[in-house]
Amino acid sequence: MATVNERYLDRTVLVTGAASGIGKAIAAAAAGEGARLILGDIQVGALSDVAALLRSRGTVVHSAECDITSTEEVDSLVAAGSAAVGPIDVVFANAGTLGTPGDVWSYSESEFQRILDINVTGTWRTLRAVLPGMIERRRGTIVATASAAGVIGPAGLPAYVASKHAVVGLVKSTAMNVAAFGIRVNAFCPHLVDTPMLDRVTAEIPGLRDSLDQQTPLGRVATSEEVARSALWLGSDESSFVTGHPLLVDGGLVAQ
Repeated sequence: MATVNERYLDRTVLVTGAASGIGKAIAAAAAGEGARLILGDIQVGALSDVAALLRSRGTVVHSAECDITSTEEVDSLVAAGSAAVGPIDVVFANAGTLGTPGDVWSYSESEFQRILDINVTGTWRTLRAVLPGMIERRRGTIVATASAAGVIGPAGLPAYVASKHAVVGLVKSTAMNVAAFGIRVNAFCPHLVDTPMLDRVTAEIPGLRDSLDQQTPLGRVATSEEVARSALWLGSDESSFVTGHPLLVDGGLVAQ
């Protein structure tokens, strides 16, 4: 078994939503373990900065603008990245959105559908793009970013909660579909993570951050780096007998 710092040596890793937050942390952690990277995000400037930083550290990186609500852009990222860097070994289907908090009856149909299109159909588009190549090679690992909200039902985020439950279901079904080809598919389910997305939400409500810190038995939100370590474990050979699993990375929230 490879040591922790070389688990991704000579592997090509795709990360969507790689410009910030969890995706950026996953990309940096995989690069630190020897991966070649294919990175996509709609935040082109921030993505370019991430790619430039990782290249300066010696990592081979292909990056491109990718809106996961576009089948063409997802397919293009996978095709161009594979041609430039090599066939994809590990996928972190991470891109997603929280949406605006609100009551289930207060959402417009367009906003509800937008969140589902990004979080659920966007994840499906990513799986659809990478799986034929993995099936042909009879190997590969996929890790989708779900959420603790994919296994419980907190109020006020109906579209997000519905979408993350759907991601967990998609992962389970896909894992059963491709297990015979030697491909593993899992989800990881963080609770609150110290990311720009969380900063935007908490900035609007005084005292919310302190309240959120106290929700978990560990008494704080997670860092992007520790969540990325959990994701990298799922994507590595260290989890070689784990598939169809939603791994909670929630500070004990769901165990309460």
